[in-house]
Amino acid sequence: MDDRLTALAQGFDTQAGWCHALGSPFSGALMHQAAEALRAGDDVVGAYMPWWDGVTSADVVADMAAAAVALRFLGCAHALALAGRAPALAARYPSCGGDGTPEGVWALALEAFAAAADFTADFVTRPPQTNEVARAGALMPGLLELARLTDMPLSLFEIGASAGLLQGLDRFQYRFGDVVWGDAASPCRITPTWRGPDVPPVAAPFVITARRACDYAPVDVLNPNNALKIRSFIWADMAERLARTDAAIAIAQEVKPQVDGMSADQWLADVLREPAVPGVARCVFHSVMWQYMPQDVQARAYAAIARAGAQATAQTPLAWLRLEPVANGTPMQVVLAVWQGGACDTRRLAAAHPHALELSWHNWENAERLASPELVQQFG
Repeated sequence: MDDRLTALAQGFDTQAGWCHALGSPFSGALMHQAAEALRAGDDVVGAYMPWWDGVTSADVVADMAAAAVALRFLGCAHALALAGRAPALAARYPSCGGDGTPEGVWALALEAFAAAADFTADFVTRPPQTNEVARAGALMPGLLELARLTDMPLSLFEIGASAGLLQGLDRFQYRFGDVVWGDAASPCRITPTWRGPDVPPVAAPFVITARRACDYAPVDVLNPNNALKIRSFIWADMAERLARTDAAIAIAQEVKPQVDGMSADQWLADVLREPAVPGVARCVFHSVMWQYMPQDVQARAYAAIARAGAQATAQTPLAWLRLEPVANGTPMQVVLAVWQGGACDTRRLAAAHPHALELSWHNWENAERLASPELVQQFG
């Protein structure tokens, strides 16, 4: 058997395991079927991603995870079903009103790829844009903590923002345990399972004065044609995720997020060089994107944050909020670092589900203090 295809199959099997673990058995079955097809010699990656040379690496499974190769094909099949370009495939997809039966779906996906070869080749060239709206449930508590700590309005700088759906996170309604916060009329409801002794300081005055964002390959959510791509990366048997995404897309039409098409390191170097506004706390934030950046980009992005942090004062504080794994593939952590003049104070506020569906939360005073804000090596 071709060692290359065996390694590729292992990468698809790994993704299948994540799909099952995160509550998408339909997607998991699809990825297992793809792995079996690869073992049988059907090289879909070689056919549609000949430019990807990670398959020659001894660490092919890690390379596939970093490039999200399996997710590209999973999203493409879903997009073809959602777009009505593959009726036989759509008849199986729960998101399209299908019966949810996974048997033989990968064979149908291969037929759909071949029938829409140009669409497929273009789709898998682009990195996945997950836009997991539920992650706002881990980020908003951190922003509330920052608002309470600084007693200032916030200026937000999001990296890896994709379509910018989290730019409207203050327009969502949240339930943190027994506490409700946010817009009571919002169609987007965020209700993570809450664990731990604390709830966020929902009484803190909360104002956002500016929203800025970047992404290496942004999606313009104001273009209705792009909703298909955004929805395609939501797993087809996760109705609540799809509903949240649709609600956030609707809110984005009002917020009108502007996402600059730039690498995070370059963008942060530029925007954090601009003069800080006294009485406003700047906050860089991101969720489940740092691990996908090359280590040299991580290092430059961190350096830009650290430089700005060193220049922060009590009147111009800087914060860094992130929902990321400690290392690739490990559980997620919510970490907040704050510079207010002098040394940086960094605390681990929560452990979290990758989609922030569960949080074990501690408020600032009760959170574990970390020795350094620098997580580049840990994330790498």
